[in-house]
Amino acid sequence: MAAKSYHLWNPFTVMDEFLKIKGFGPATIVRGDGPYVYNARGTRFINGFSSLWNVAIGHGRRELVDAAAKQMQELAYASCFRQVHPRAIELAAKLVDITGGRYQHVYLGTNGSEAVETALKMARQYHRQSPVPSDHGRYKIISLRHCYHGVSYGVTSTSGLDSDEAKFGPLLPGFVQIEPPYCYRCPYGKTQYPECGLACAHALEEKIQSEGEQTVAAFILEPIMGAYGIIVPPEEYYQVVGEVCRKHGALFIADEVTTGFGRTGKLFATEDWNPAPDILCLAKAISSGYLPLAATLATDVIYRRFLGQGNQFEHGSTASGHPVCAAVGLANIDILLNERLPENSAEMGARLISRFQELSNRRMQIGDVRGRGLMIGIELVGNRESKEPLTDKATFDIVLDLATLGLLVYYRRNILEFLPPLIIDDTIVDDIVKAVDTALETGLKANLARKARLAKEFAASKLG
Repeated sequence: MAAKSYHLWNPFTVMDEFLKIKGFGPATIVRGDGPYVYNARGTRFINGFSSLWNVAIGHGRRELVDAAAKQMQELAYASCFRQVHPRAIELAAKLVDITGGRYQHVYLGTNGSEAVETALKMARQYHRQSPVPSDHGRYKIISLRHCYHGVSYGVTSTSGLDSDEAKFGPLLPGFVQIEPPYCYRCPYGKTQYPECGLACAHALEEKIQSEGEQTVAAFILEPIMGAYGIIVPPEEYYQVVGEVCRKHGALFIADEVTTGFGRTGKLFATEDWNPAPDILCLAKAISSGYLPLAATLATDVIYRRFLGQGNQFEHGSTASGHPVCAAVGLANIDILLNERLPENSAEMGARLISRFQELSNRRMQIGDVRGRGLMIGIELVGNRESKEPLTDKATFDIVLDLATLGLLVYYRRNILEFLPPLIIDDTIVDDIVKAVDTALETGLKANLARKARLAKEFAASKLG
């Protein structure tokens, strides 16, 4: 298709560069089947990042197609504004059940940005309606610098990035950050855990004190920072920051948009946290991406503050609780549970991490392997001793080569990210490792083979 006839404006895409390679390899996907996706020429690729971290049960599941069709025939749309329908009630009850009753109330939405935006507004209104007047000034949201919670203005304001300010600023006031728990490149200048004293977690209390306790509404985090490079904090981190929130009266918000529904080897990454979060944000694998769906879960303590005339939560969207999306979400959750996909994620993830660690003994570009379940990152370096990051171009070249080898991965800066569907087996694990091993091979022979693969694919893309 000629560039002039292409009218779609792709998200997060340098359009002029994309249009040059739209026919290359996986740039245009036309079909999916289980853990694989295909281009128009029928080339098969391992879906190494679950299309966008969300197709947990794989493509082509008839159960979800049937659930959507049945619901469309029965009731294609109904609002949850001052009315309700059965699928929304059922999905809310299901989410309360599978989160162990820690949360009693569910707001349904359509995407991760909405789930988090809902949580932020909920936190501010919660404090504004406190019976304690001194709580009414709590509005600040503390987050981790470089976090990714979505694209709306509120959630964009959580990142603390100059690049966001430059493009969209001024961002919203009342958002402050602490540095992330990035052990491989500790922003606190520490060398290793636990000798570091968990400075990254104690930084939260220092920030609350410096900002003024009575101004802080909530602290939000991703259990594992996804977009920043699969940043996994020490297990103790969650307890410390949770206790700090309790001590200072700030709500504790967990964004499990990516980590939820088995991605980390547990149904929810937060399921064993003590203290538990007050608000839980879910999306992506809640429907495996088959239809837009999200949820924000809150404790009964939070919900009760919104009761009474004038205290209602002034928030909602047209598609909130959409019956077809809810029906698909229910069917998807049944598959995740009945096929024990969180358990498979734990098993296959452990195998994949172990294989990558073995690979690092031979491939010197691998500086760090980290992750949990099937949420894994490989940080590439030019020099292991100095931890000098591999250049953006060198990393992109590796990603392109992986595509010619039949593997799609997500990447950010010098980090390769692997979030395949939770249905993968030992064979696919082996295929992923083999492709990465080949793409990281160095030497004249390897470089010539790499160039030949790329030339062959570009030639095919022109013909196709």
